[in-house]
Amino acid sequence: MQISVILPVYNAERWVAESVQSILDQTFTDFELLVVDDASTDGTAAVLRGLNDPRLRLISPPPPRKTVDKPTPLT
Repeated sequence: MQISVILPVYNAERWVAESVQSILDQTFTDFELLVVDDASTDGTAAVLRGLNDPRLRLISPPPPRKTVDKPTPLT
């Protein structure tokens, strides 16, 4: 049975590699690590992409869509 470990991150460029490595170094190895990057504005995603482990999966939500306010018709 495989388990999923979820690590939410936001602007964690300085600490994320150490945090991920700590999880990956556990003696139990049958797990997937889902790192959910909550739209970080620093280099968090780049650090995560540089880590090479088949158990690691980066989940980044799509950037927010730009919306255009529609004018309200005058009646």
